[in-house]
Amino acid sequence: MMYLIIREIEYHNVDNSYDVMEYTNDINKANDMLQGYTLINKNKGTTFSIVKYESPLLLTKEVA
Repeated sequence: MMYLIIREIEYHNVDNSYDVMEYTNDINKANDMLQGYTLINKNKGTTFSIVKYESPLLLTKEVA
């Protein structure tokens, strides 16, 4: 399981942008990184969040 730290920048005239800032397999480290990014954020139009990412299931056999 992987956790992504996502930065969202809000714009008024165009769609918001999303960037992956960091990633980790440890939820505690992800929470620490999120708290750090939130603390240093000075832009009110920018938010940070954690997204849990699971790799897609790859089928190796066809099932009829």
